Amino acid sequence: MLLVETEGSYTSQIMLDSIDIHVGQSYSVLVTTNQPVADYYIVASPKMVNTPDSSNLVGVGVLHYEASTTPAQGPLPAGPDPFDLDFSVNQAKSIRWNLTAGAARPNPQGTFNVSNVTLSQTFILQGSLAEINRSIRYTVNNVSYRVPNTALKLADYYKNGTGTYQLDAYSANSSNPIAIDGTFVVSGAHNGWLEIVFKNNLKAIDTWHLDGFGFYVVGFGDGEWTPDMRSTYNLYDPVVRSTVQVYPGGWTVVYAYLDNPGMWNLRSQVLKHWYLGQELYIRVYDPDPNPAKERQPPSNLLYCGMVHRSFYSHTLFTISLCIYIYVYRER
Repeated sequence: MLLVETEGSYTSQIMLDSIDIHVGQSYSVLVTTNQPVADYYIVASPKMVNTPDSSNLVGVGVLHYEASTTPAQGPLPAGPDPFDLDFSVNQAKSIRWNLTAGAARPNPQGTFNVSNVTLSQTFILQGSLAEINRSIRYTVNNVSYRVPNTALKLADYYKNGTGTYQLDAYSANSSNPIAIDGTFVVSGAHNGWLEIVFKNNLKAIDTWHLDGFGFYVVGFGDGEWTPDMRSTYNLYDPVVRSTVQVYPGGWTVVYAYLDNPGMWNLRSQVLKHWYLGQELYIRVYDPDPNPAKERQPPSNLLYCGMVHRSFYSHTLFTISLCIYIYVYRER
């Protein structure tokens, strides 16, 4: 397979026999059909799990050559050792941006190179498992996200968050002393470069996704991250994507340019982790009312929770129905 693209970014073209695709990620590959006319197996198998070929965790497809009368046969092709994380990390580091492809540059300097940018902020975010009120929860810096009764953007726009969340109430650089639940919202500097260090305290591979932005994947490592690790970053041709993996006991670092005002969700893409609280929001605020940056609320906006609206000079208020779907959480 010739790797050519991931999540909207052209990559340096490298030939691969197998490729790790983590939760929420996507890739494009080219396959040259230059083998004898026959049918060939295509196999997808999980990481960090021992699975026989007959397991329902193994997906099997067939690449069928036109006019082939030879079915795919024999044992399934063997992939890499599912527990060999060194293989996975080395492959991840080899996926870089194609500097010669004719495509739009995503950062304001009009270049792929981020070696000369000035960082405005650094977030150090650790995903972990905790027990809160006798329930198993996933956390970011020991805070498990609590969904408020009022949509964050409504509360932010009309009430500056009052009664719904407190901006920067929880640290984006260190873990809370005890595991708690709370509405985790942090400030992001508009038009600033943000360094995010994702740390994985779990026993499984995690993936993180940021709404509203692509980010530059600049580094992977084992053990504890320290500022000295910046010397190991790839700042020359890091690939830009929106979802990145973090290996067990390790860290991953991304750079994001916060040029898009709004209230943006940063979360684990592993559904169990996300559902049980491993997420937060980054508030990127721009006081400029220019609608080209962020449009005003539409006239037919539905209100809910703590936000309601009076019409004209009447004293009547419309209180729109807020629909919440409550899913039973096992305790």
